[in-house]
Amino acid sequence: MRVDYIARKVTLDDSFRQLTEKKLAKITKYFNDILDMRVEVSQERHLYVVDLFVKGKDFDIKSTTQHKELTAAIQEGVDKLEMQARRAKARLKDHKARGGEVRKVQDWEVEVLETASATTGPPQIVERSSIPIKPMTVEDAIMQLEKSTDQFMVFRNATSDRINVLYRRNDNQLGLITPEL
Repeated sequence: MRVDYIARKVTLDDSFRQLTEKKLAKITKYFNDILDMRVEVSQERHLYVVDLFVKGKDFDIKSTTQHKELTAAIQEGVDKLEMQARRAKARLKDHKARGGEVRKVQDWEVEVLETASATTGPPQIVERSSIPIKPMTVEDAIMQLEKSTDQFMVFRNATSDRINVLYRRNDNQLGLITPEL
């Protein structure tokens, strides 16, 4: 594992480098294909700022931490990286698992006995319901149909005392069916 160090306004000794590499070894257990690891350390007034970057074949993760002590900043940064690495690994596994399901081909045999039997035959009634028929004007029926989600409304026309059907058309207009006597 190769780690690149960049220090701004800070001198990094060997003990710091060994500690950092020991802590970053936690990240390698999540990914085998790490291409680049970079540690940037700078000091701004009384705080140490540590930026950690890990670049891999299928992922890029980074963390930024600030702390008064350099070792504490490294520890917090590595903890953040580890959490991101766990999430990235889970996303990669989930993505690959879903991709495998899609690519799976089922080879089922279908046996058709008679092709004509599926389309021929008398239509069958599959649902029955009764609708209360209320006397109302056409305008009242239009208002009732617009309030509801139904596709049609059966009502007794108050002016002619006949059964009428008001329905929604495909072009969002309404149609009215009145019987002839």
